[in-house]
Amino acid sequence: MPGNELSAAGGNRTVVAPRGDGFSVSEVTGTIAAALAQNSVIYARRIAPAPSVKRAFTDWMRLTFTTIVAFTTPITAGRRLAIHRASGAATTGGTGIAAASKKDPSSAGSLCDVALGGDIRIATTAALGVGGITVGDKLGELQLVHVGAAGGFHERVYEWHASWNKQNELGPGDLVVVRNPVAMDAAGTWQLGIEDHWHEAPAWF
Repeated sequence: MPGNELSAAGGNRTVVAPRGDGFSVSEVTGTIAAALAQNSVIYARRIAPAPSVKRAFTDWMRLTFTTIVAFTTPITAGRRLAIHRASGAATTGGTGIAAASKKDPSSAGSLCDVALGGDIRIATTAALGVGGITVGDKLGELQLVHVGAAGGFHERVYEWHASWNKQNELGPGDLVVVRNPVAMDAAGTWQLGIEDHWHEAPAWF
């Protein structure tokens, strides 16, 4: 249980708080069709919109990109994907993920699970529907300039739990999404693997 304690040096009050319950999702898109339009969302995780003391804190994400059919121009300046905060409605379409994996089997379900009012989904061959969603701050970017040839592969891990990086905090109705800031050039098809790890706990600060 969290509690207040007075430190021996100077009587400063500290709060001992539990880290909360941990969850993860590991999924792969379908083969995304060529020429994906700019700002198309291909992955989204939304926390339930109902008021709650809990928040979802993103610990880390891994994006792995593989080119299936070569892009018309294998090396194209600006080709990339980005991770963003967002708010508003849930996405639609694609493949819904009913429940996140629990890191502790005894923990309660995630507020991102469908049963508790959340929503997690990943694209199949086209963009997810984003009606009513406002996309906000960019949290990370995967540069894909150099992976336009068939079989091209690139991956990166984004950490928010490290001491030098503030965790991405989602409140009621907020989302974390992955989208392409520029249109994907012609002919190329590709898949994206996503590992998304987070924990849910009260926001003490």
